[in-house]
Amino acid sequence: MATYQELIYKEIGEIIKIVQYIEWNLLGRLKRDNFEEMTLGQIIKLIRTKKVLHITAIDELEEILRKRNDLVHSYFKRKDFEKHCNNEFFLSNELRYLENFCDQVQKFNEWLVKN
Repeated sequence: MATYQELIYKEIGEIIKIVQYIEWNLLGRLKRDNFEEMTLGQIIKLIRTKKVLHITAIDELEEILRKRNDLVHSYFKRKDFEKHCNNEFFLSNELRYLENFCDQVQKFNEWLVKN
């Protein structure tokens, strides 16, 4: 059986993968054939300028960007995982947060592909 830490790392990997697909699908909306060297923030700015998506979808994208940036740049430091590495209550709560975030990005990407 996987440990909480292993499940957390797996969930983070899945989130990062799906967010990259969101970037790819957004570039498709912009009629870009190649995956360009653009950050998600730059892509969102371009989506907003060209009015490719409704404002509510852009707002959700910005929330996804904020959460993804936190995950990649400061999540482990901010949560002090070293201090809590044996705290099952802490780890289970963090796993639930990541599962919810993963569901959010998965649903957004599915919506993006269908619409």
